[in-house]
Amino acid sequence: MDAPANPTSPADRRCARGWRALAGLARRWMPISLLLFGLVYGLAATMISSESTALDPRHGLPTLPSAAEAGDIRTEFSLQPLAQVLDPADATATQWTATPEGYSGLGYLDQPATFRFTLENSTAEPIRRLLVVSAPFLDRIVPAMITPAGTLDRLPAMGDLYPFQHRLFELPQWIWPVTLAPGVTTFLFEVENSGPTLLPVSVHEPETLLGHTAFTLAWKAFIGGLLAFALLFNISIVTMLRRPGLAWLSVFMVGVMHSQLAMDGFGLWFLWSAWPLVNNLLSVSLPLCLIALCQFTPHFLTISRRTTSVLNGLSLAAFVILIASPLGLPYPGQGTLLILSVLTGVFILTVICIQLQRHVYARYYGLAILVLLVGSAVSSLRTVGWVPVNGLTDSAFFLGAALASLILTTGAGRLLLEERKRRLSADVRARQEEQLRSRIEKDYDRLLKTHRVTGKPNRAMLEEALETLDQAQTPYTLCIVRLQRFNEIEQALGYRTAEELLKSYLRQLNSFLKRSFGAQLVMINGYALASIDTVNHAFALHRDDNSASGNQALDDVMAWLGQHFREGRFSFSWSPSVGVAHAPEHGPDAAGILSSAGFASLNGDALLSEYDPSIAEWQYRQQILMLDVEDALANDHMWLEYQPKFNIRDGGVSSVEALIRWQHPEFGRVPPDHWIPLAEQVGVIHPVTLWVLDRACSDYQRLVAHHGAAIAIAVNISAKDLAHPGFEQEVLDITQHYRMRPGDLILEITETAMMADPESARAMIHTLSSQGFRIALDDFGTGHSSLGTLATFELDELKIDRSFLSDILEHPTRQRIFRATLELGEALDLDMVIEGVETEAVALWLQQFPGLHGQGFYWGRPARLTADPSPHRETQS
Repeated sequence: MDAPANPTSPADRRCARGWRALAGLARRWMPISLLLFGLVYGLAATMISSESTALDPRHGLPTLPSAAEAGDIRTEFSLQPLAQVLDPADATATQWTATPEGYSGLGYLDQPATFRFTLENSTAEPIRRLLVVSAPFLDRIVPAMITPAGTLDRLPAMGDLYPFQHRLFELPQWIWPVTLAPGVTTFLFEVENSGPTLLPVSVHEPETLLGHTAFTLAWKAFIGGLLAFALLFNISIVTMLRRPGLAWLSVFMVGVMHSQLAMDGFGLWFLWSAWPLVNNLLSVSLPLCLIALCQFTPHFLTISRRTTSVLNGLSLAAFVILIASPLGLPYPGQGTLLILSVLTGVFILTVICIQLQRHVYARYYGLAILVLLVGSAVSSLRTVGWVPVNGLTDSAFFLGAALASLILTTGAGRLLLEERKRRLSADVRARQEEQLRSRIEKDYDRLLKTHRVTGKPNRAMLEEALETLDQAQTPYTLCIVRLQRFNEIEQALGYRTAEELLKSYLRQLNSFLKRSFGAQLVMINGYALASIDTVNHAFALHRDDNSASGNQALDDVMAWLGQHFREGRFSFSWSPSVGVAHAPEHGPDAAGILSSAGFASLNGDALLSEYDPSIAEWQYRQQILMLDVEDALANDHMWLEYQPKFNIRDGGVSSVEALIRWQHPEFGRVPPDHWIPLAEQVGVIHPVTLWVLDRACSDYQRLVAHHGAAIAIAVNISAKDLAHPGFEQEVLDITQHYRMRPGDLILEITETAMMADPESARAMIHTLSSQGFRIALDDFGTGHSSLGTLATFELDELKIDRSFLSDILEHPTRQRIFRATLELGEALDLDMVIEGVETEAVALWLQQFPGLHGQGFYWGRPARLTADPSPHRETQS
């Protein structure tokens, strides 16, 4: 069966990573991408759909004599084109309606509207005036003038559809110079616009026009400058914070600036006079502002996913308007965009109100949206004629958007400050972490080079110093000071006090060594002394020809070490022993010299011991024996020999003692006392005990065949066995496996083993005795147990040590002690066994004591089983 295809193959993972990278790149560059797209798309659509329009002839440049003050004009309008108004057949049918006061707009019309107003010259001389229309955003204005004499005079057609360089006056406003004859002159202005239709016309004297224009240019340039500064500041914030989402605010400000420059005529007048089509990008910049505002919100506030989806939907609707507007389609138009903008502003304001109390940036955003809505509302009311058209209302959206941009930029600035504080705090934390890491590295380096307790160089540094001497082939002497009583003092005083006393002692010793040896001392990382562990410490000396002075200094050190240590109210001896080894005689390298000096320091009988190769050989032998114990058990290098216990009076065998023997492949026959005590110390005696129990029980049936059914087997038990958890169950399992009764097994425990931990031994002996096993106290008389303590143990047999029989026939005192011991055993109701019976005279003398059992070479040495009349394997089956 074919294995299924892995859906997450390396190629698929690479493709997924590529798409994720592409999506991240698109999100990062979306603001600038949309801005460039709107610019290119709007210009392309305008160039494709634009038509050439012939320019009407214009008046020549008039002279500008002084005249009376100009004032505002009352206008009327008719929703008819100028040609129809001027048609004599339809002139009487034209319906005129008074324009709302203050040049208010008529709203968004899909047809031209003709405005009418009159000017009166009450003087007898013609006067010259400038007609100014402060609405540079209008698409097309076609004016005509009817003189008092009734003649029709057409003025130049102007508007955004006409290049700026064809104007008579190179100013943002639409300006027509006219000559007013005495009497009443009627003016007709046809206005056609894709946006709001209005005619804010005024009459100015030529001398006052430049002052009026300069003031308007000044305050709008000031607002534009603030907006440009906010734009640059926002771009810097986006760059410093590396948050591309905040760039939507820059897109919003660019759209606001372009729309106002187009509506005020500043762009066509100053910035893009050679590119009049850029003015027509107003249909792109306004939807772009709405999209930028929607996309900026999730990056400035913390909003839900549902709210983000709604804002994305509003952005999509604005994008549809952005695509449709440059194509000249009737729907959607600017009215649709206005309604969508109001709905978006109200929605964002609602979202802000929900977060106003818990989000500090919501306050900035709320104020900005509120100002923007107010500006948009004023512009909308101006468009439909509810508020007058003037410099303030005409730029209401621009002022609101500019103020909103400044407020949002202030919020972004606060965001920058907080981010800077966070980064400064992060820098502080980073420096603190760096300092901590440096301190940790130093501490780690110190821990690697020094001993944890003493603070002196550790073994690694000591070996490094000695290896340097070895490489230079410099002879030296290594001394290891072993403080034999440290563990005892630690148990008595507590480890904290003991460690503090040790530090003080080593500081004094370090100073004394420097004073005593001087340049002869081998410095170890700046110290005279190194700590191998809390018990063993070392120093090294250069060896030279002047050995007498070196020996004298070493004698002084030994004398110092032999004194009692005094610190505060403490005065005691550490019982130091010093081991000395010489390089290169006592070792090929630093590790060998350390081992040799360590062996020498183990001799606690003398304060100073020099390394002896024979001691090292003996210790090597002991190490090899401990490593080979388990292998010897598995490979039959160990076996059991049995020595019988006899009833001294009748000569009958009552039990046999199992004795372990070891034939080592390298060292030959190894006596038990050469390895069993060490096995107890290193913790490998328990497997040996279990092996002896198992082997002895397996030989039980053969022993019964040799000595009779009443025979019992005695096995020696260590103190470690008594402390081993579950030992009683292990013994019981072995006897049950070989179908023996617990009473057929005698567990011999030495007096020293019982007294090592009396409470633990008493509990284990009680458990074994209650299960039916017989307990014998071995080597009685060699330990230090009291009679009161002895009486508390549940014993069945007492084995008197062979030392009691030494010269017993010649010493009546020894005989009395022996009898007293037998009486003690009888008092405790114990079977008495005397060890070490080797002569016939002693055996005959012992026959006077009824019930006494004996064991020794007189009756027989320990021997292996040879005959097998009843193999235990068959018996088990």
